[in-house]
Amino acid sequence: MNNFGGKITPLIGESDFTHNICNLISTISKNSASVLLIGERGSGKRLIAQHIHYAFTFESQNNSFNKKDFYEINCKSFSESDIRLVFGGISRFVPEGKKVTLFVNFVNELSPELQLDFYNTINKARENGVNLKIICSSEINFEEDVLSGKFLTDLYYLINSVVLNTQPLRLRKDDILPIAEYYRELFRKQSGFDFCQFSDRAKEELSLQYWKGNIDELVNSIQRAFLVGSEKVIKTEDLGLISNISVNADVTGYGLEDKSLKNAINSFKKDYVTKVLEENDWNQTKTAKILGIQRTYVIKLINELGIKK
Repeated sequence: MNNFGGKITPLIGESDFTHNICNLISTISKNSASVLLIGERGSGKRLIAQHIHYAFTFESQNNSFNKKDFYEINCKSFSESDIRLVFGGISRFVPEGKKVTLFVNFVNELSPELQLDFYNTINKARENGVNLKIICSSEINFEEDVLSGKFLTDLYYLINSVVLNTQPLRLRKDDILPIAEYYRELFRKQSGFDFCQFSDRAKEELSLQYWKGNIDELVNSIQRAFLVGSEKVIKTEDLGLISNISVNADVTGYGLEDKSLKNAINSFKKDYVTKVLEENDWNQTKTAKILGIQRTYVIKLINELGIKK
């Protein structure tokens, strides 16, 4: 895939998800339809937003990523006054016909007052002839907040013309090594350290990792290797990876006296479900989503397997 002259990080990977996202970006960037990105932290929502902006403004910015026309708000870290300042700048000072993108991260965290400001900003900018692309993101599906009145209904339907669900890295196995290789080479060029490859064992462990922090965690792991590793091969221990529970683990690894298949499977299920629950602060709804099962079945597993917090 193109790296756009080094102006923007490419969307890397060989998974169906990555290929589909690239195709979707080409389609949804041809108009000003709003986009809502939903997915776990670190799963690439901001990068996807940048690529949509790039494609949306391609003709007007001479084949480069123009940061000036990419306005970004983080509703968790920006103060209310900072958010209002961005809203005001877009609705009052962007010239007519100008193509700009407003990316609002953690949009579901906006206060009711700022939700109304956001709604008015979008309408005023478009009334003034601004070619405004709205991209919002959230880690959760917040339709319940809309139904309960916590999130402004009119705003919700204004920002979700297209909804894209970003997959966590653990469900995109074909993307892990291409992403790892991209950042290994990037850090090699930036640092001057000659880390030219991953060991075979390191590649295997990278592919087996759960990656709770998704791409961000993977990138941090590779950065760590450049700090503690020895040139020229990145080894497993350099990456600081946490040992995974493997489906192929020896039954004796569970300390089982009863080595029947049923008991081994139940022991693995208990360890694995407990691990996912712990990583999600024992939130059964989030755990069910990650495991791809109903919340009621998570509760059933907790009771049947004797899982305790």
